[in-house]
Amino acid sequence: MKCLSLLFLLIFQGLFLSAQKMVMVRGVVKDSTGSPVIAASITIVTPQGAGISFTKTDQQGGFECRFQEPGERWSVKATALGYQPYILPVIQPNEQPYQIVMKAAKRELAAVTVKATAKIQLSSDTLKYNVNAFKDKNDRVVADLLKKLPGIEVDDKGAISYNGKRISNVYIDGDNLLGGRYNVATNNVPVNAIEQVQVIERDQPIKALNGFTVSNSVSLNLKLTDSARIRTINTGQAGIGNNAYTAELNNLIFQRKIKSINNLKSNNVGQNLQNENASLGVSLNDNNPVLPSPQPYLSMTSDNLPVVDEKYYLRNTDHAGNINALLKMKSDWGLRLNVSTLQLKRKYDYTNVMNYFLATADTIRYNEIQHNVYKLNQWQVEAQLEKNSPSIYLKSITKLDIPKWNRTGNTTQNDEYFRQHLPSHQQMISNETSIIKILGTKDLFQYNSSIQYYKLTENLQIFPGLHTDIVNNNEPYLSLSQEVLSKSLFINQSATYKTKTDRLILSATAGISFERDRLASSLWKTDSLNAVHEAGSQFANNLSFENASLSGKLSAIYLLPKGAIIAEATPTYNSIRYGVKGTSEKYFTANPIFEFRKNLGRYAEINLRYAASTEFGQINDIYTGAILVNYREFSFNETPLPKTDRTSGSLRYTYRKPIKMFFYNLFLTADQTKQNFITSYVIDRGITKATAMAFDNRQEKYSLNGNISKYLFFLALNLSGNASISYGKGNVFYNGEITPFNSYNTILAATLRKKIRKSISMSVTGEAGEIVNRQCTSKAITENVIGTGKIRAEWQHNLSSAVYYKLAYNFTSFRQSGQETIRNNFLDLDVRYIPAKWKSYFEVQCINFLGQSQYRQVTSGTNQLSVLQFPLRERTVLVKYVVSL
Repeated sequence: MKCLSLLFLLIFQGLFLSAQKMVMVRGVVKDSTGSPVIAASITIVTPQGAGISFTKTDQQGGFECRFQEPGERWSVKATALGYQPYILPVIQPNEQPYQIVMKAAKRELAAVTVKATAKIQLSSDTLKYNVNAFKDKNDRVVADLLKKLPGIEVDDKGAISYNGKRISNVYIDGDNLLGGRYNVATNNVPVNAIEQVQVIERDQPIKALNGFTVSNSVSLNLKLTDSARIRTINTGQAGIGNNAYTAELNNLIFQRKIKSINNLKSNNVGQNLQNENASLGVSLNDNNPVLPSPQPYLSMTSDNLPVVDEKYYLRNTDHAGNINALLKMKSDWGLRLNVSTLQLKRKYDYTNVMNYFLATADTIRYNEIQHNVYKLNQWQVEAQLEKNSPSIYLKSITKLDIPKWNRTGNTTQNDEYFRQHLPSHQQMISNETSIIKILGTKDLFQYNSSIQYYKLTENLQIFPGLHTDIVNNNEPYLSLSQEVLSKSLFINQSATYKTKTDRLILSATAGISFERDRLASSLWKTDSLNAVHEAGSQFANNLSFENASLSGKLSAIYLLPKGAIIAEATPTYNSIRYGVKGTSEKYFTANPIFEFRKNLGRYAEINLRYAASTEFGQINDIYTGAILVNYREFSFNETPLPKTDRTSGSLRYTYRKPIKMFFYNLFLTADQTKQNFITSYVIDRGITKATAMAFDNRQEKYSLNGNISKYLFFLALNLSGNASISYGKGNVFYNGEITPFNSYNTILAATLRKKIRKSISMSVTGEAGEIVNRQCTSKAITENVIGTGKIRAEWQHNLSSAVYYKLAYNFTSFRQSGQETIRNNFLDLDVRYIPAKWKSYFEVQCINFLGQSQYRQVTSGTNQLSVLQFPLRERTVLVKYVVSL
């Protein structure tokens, strides 16, 4: 209680002192055309030129500064790249906002920049792409545009990267409407509603942290057109074809005080709506821990899926609804609500030939045929209350996630037939709260809280019962049922104090966390008389896992000219109690991090990072009763608490010269891990027994990645490429023998986008890779080598102002040494008719025009090789009507 009273005394004393002689200055910075100047530096300076407060303008050009009145005359100084500095002397505080108009610097009018700024320009840490310079008249939504922007990459799931670095958030006119679920914006906001795509390097959206942190995050901002801000945007489409349909309604409001994206979608043409609702962003708050994710124990099938677009093989019936609304209130308050539902049905039919190359036996082969149906009923609700002002920041996010899966299927393994049923039900609720209060001009106090609870029930049923020799004394029986119940409670509380000088930012954090997990599992069998019995005590679990920790975090940031040196450590004391008998273990770890960042000139940056950390196992790593995790694998543990010591180092060099539209980066990483366990696999007669055992297990991985992007003005050609080389080594334990392995992975890819003339454009992407897995056994050295290749090509042609067509070709190949190459070819055709003066058009899509019926691919592991074969969707012709109001 004394510590608690002292903490509150310090907080209120800071609040009292910060209220003494505080002055607030606010205003708006615009250029001579009336457009807001974003990310302009605002400094309150004394007559001697000393800065006493600092901030930056927001997306509307607005700013607020709070500081203790120096007792003398002071001025507001505004600076921004490309503009002349502006100094406004002020004698007395003024409650009215100041209007600052900045003039463009004359040097920006040089001829070499006039041509470039028509497409792209750099202002401070913000890179601005002119949408009109890159978009095509046939682009429908923002996602269509992003793939064409130099320096930006979009993967198959919609995740966005800029110059090799993942995007944290996508803002809409400076507002974070969706959090990490930014696919909802990129897949639904019309491209004609966007004026600029802005890349914000070193994005730090919390105003109160300005000057107290050095951000390394990158975000996108979609700057809207004036017309998009004043009207409601409604879009929709409907299509029907041979056993196929699609329907979609979107409602978008982008006003200054309220923004919302709402939609209803349904299709059975292979469009995976689960991807659109996936969280792809990265959290910006490094003081809040990552909440643990529920870990299912049971499954029905392997994780291998085709590496081609899901529209070719996914036989689905997807329904989704979204409500996303942001209300901006007075005094920098904002309220956000995100509600989504998914109702999905998928059919997966495939054959898989799995080969294991073992040191102590001949090759073991499984021939598997599966026909599965998955159904999902999911509801997600997220509510956020936020106040974001220069003096105080408050954010509280509450999330509720309720997914319910129902999986059924028919399986044949090595000519043995059985049926499966796997229902699972999860409930998860969490709250994350952060409060930051500025104390004077050089100090702040921060409080973070995270609380999460989840419950997951699973039940894998197999008819008739399998593995009679293991569970039923070699006697046949009717069914086998594996039941698992897992629960988890996680609580983390921390407080941080930060102080700064001209060059140094110091931070100290004290925190406490507690995690309690429960696991109950049992295996039941139904005999030929329909009597239900437990399979045995060796298949039962009823245990708990508790991890209580006290942690501190000491951080020092030394600001360099255009750079920073960061050193921090997170000393942590863990008291872990687990198992049926309540085994107790205690650990102390330091978890140091060192980072060096430096801008090399105007266009380049180098980032060097070193980190060491220790991770402990969870309840899913310490259960001793065997669990039938899928129809061919039992898993259990014979090891002390798993412990992983990880040391990593990385070196990143990035270069971007926007005027020349030239971007490239190199990223070198090295990771070494030391574990006190290894998983032993025993494969025999169609069953795998996986056991975690005590072992001094060391692994290493090294990788080099590079990306390059260049726009050739004289050819109107955009070239991009990337390369990845990685090497790893470690140990595997199969059928009683521990053998070392080495793996090599090389990928090279290049993309060319060319506007041949005003009405014709094309793009070609080629990718080649090789995967080598080498295992050294006591008898011989076995090696698996898989070569992969991909080609994606598009041809777009506007025959007239009313008629447009697109051809898209996809090719994949897999080559195993000594085996025939597997090739897959896909061709799609898209034709649009746009009636004059209509805000709508008609579209005919033909997917899988060549009618390929089967897809095959080869996947290689350390000592295993699988050949996967999926039936493809039939050739689909879809007639659509697309409208925008």
